[in-house]
Amino acid sequence: MRQVHCQNCEKLIETRKDLFTTQIFFMVQAYCKQCYFDKIKKVSSLAVSNTPLNGRYSNFLAGLTFVGLILVYFAEIEYIKIPLILVLSLVLFMRIYSFVRFERHLPF
Repeated sequence: MRQVHCQNCEKLIETRKDLFTTQIFFMVQAYCKQCYFDKIKKVSSLAVSNTPLNGRYSNFLAGLTFVGLILVYFAEIEYIKIPLILVLSLVLFMRIYSFVRFERHLPF
């Protein structure tokens, strides 16, 4: 298995409960629990999302986004279809990328 280290303190992250992944300028980065609450949770802007990509809320959003993609696909308004599909797909792909890059390498 591949090891996952915190971006801030370089500490080895051993379980998924200690892992927090965040999106900073379209880059997904891993943080340990302590660094996430100290550094990232306090900051919120367009560039930095303070909602972790690997939490329950993000899983809920990924499911909701998938349903939204299906609904948009069958929508009859053609000029809005492509932009909505692109934006909704971005949310879904960030969640999938977070899982593939970090979470699958860690035990529960």
